[in-house]
Amino acid sequence: MRFGVLVVAVLTLAIYGCKDNVEPAPSYLINQEKMVSIMVDMHLIETAYNLKLFGADTAKSKYYGAFESVFVTHEITKTEFDSSMYYYSTRTDQMSVIYDKVLEKLYELESAEAAAHSD
Repeated sequence: MRFGVLVVAVLTLAIYGCKDNVEPAPSYLINQEKMVSIMVDMHLIETAYNLKLFGADTAKSKYYGAFESVFVTHEITKTEFDSSMYYYSTRTDQMSVIYDKVLEKLYELESAEAAAHSD
């Protein structure tokens, strides 16, 4: 009898111990949908820079200025973005969802651009 009670107690603790403790999101956190939009914009800037679409003479300053314009456009600060990126990077399941959506949006943009040029 004691063994049965002990087994039930251990199983109960194990079940409750394995449940995710969902913490409320911090107040500074940028929501996932907005993070997707921001990161899409940043990836487009990164691509333009890598393709050398910025003039060589001012490439670096335009590159960093473009990132600043993303913050202004999305009405956030660099600190808010960096803090949110850190938060999501420590929660790989959430970051994976964000990056899947970013890749999906970039693919949609690429497909739309290809379709526009094929006419």
